[in-house]
Amino acid sequence: MLVLIDFPSTFGLRSLSPFGYKAETLLALAGLDYTKVAPEEALLPHGKVPVLKNGDRLIPDSSLIQQHLEQHHGLDADRDLTAYEMATAEAFRRMAEEHLRWSLVYSRWIEPANEVVMRDKVLGFLPEPARAGVLAQVRETVGQALYHQGLGRHTPEAIYAFGCRDLDAIAAVLDDKPFFLADRPTTIDATLAGLLINILCPELRSPLQRHAAAIPAFGAYVRRVEETVFGAAAMLPEAA
Repeated sequence: MLVLIDFPSTFGLRSLSPFGYKAETLLALAGLDYTKVAPEEALLPHGKVPVLKNGDRLIPDSSLIQQHLEQHHGLDADRDLTAYEMATAEAFRRMAEEHLRWSLVYSRWIEPANEVVMRDKVLGFLPEPARAGVLAQVRETVGQALYHQGLGRHTPEAIYAFGCRDLDAIAAVLDDKPFFLADRPTTIDATLAGLLINILCPELRSPLQRHAAAIPAFGAYVRRVEETVFGAAAMLPEAA
């Protein structure tokens, strides 16, 4: 049995990690049985989720999980895509995972308006006296990561503007299609739906969230991905 190590559901989201959402969607697209467990330090080779446990083997990183599923477990969701469509998927995957997601990270951990929600809901598993200190540590670590990545060197307005332009690019290609590149979900939909459903989360308000919510196609899109991939097990937060 395959085991997906990921954050538990929060705010009605399948995963608070867009990468965890991506990994679980890929498992479902491949039609595989799996169980999902909360992270333990010993099971996180890179100190991050998601991780796929296959017997004694631990596969960290959603991209390596995708590669493993394609090579060993029959994942072939991209089988009908042309070379041009595959290249488009790769370009948007890189934009989403290496650029847009940092605007999302900022909106969660640095955005002042979300401080209380992050402290009391996301860190709610901690004893109450410890939450503020842990939040301060996480915010410092995230702030340093954002600075070294480059986005954190900009003003909040610029950080959100970068993210909103990424959202507009996704919306322009998605347009009124049922899925991003085909008439059924492919692996790029696992990536984009994971990010969009997290950005749309109404519990965490920000200029990025408001911009995404103002694009009607996004709510319909994440709902369609959830319902098509997970069927009766679909998880649809309020914003979707």
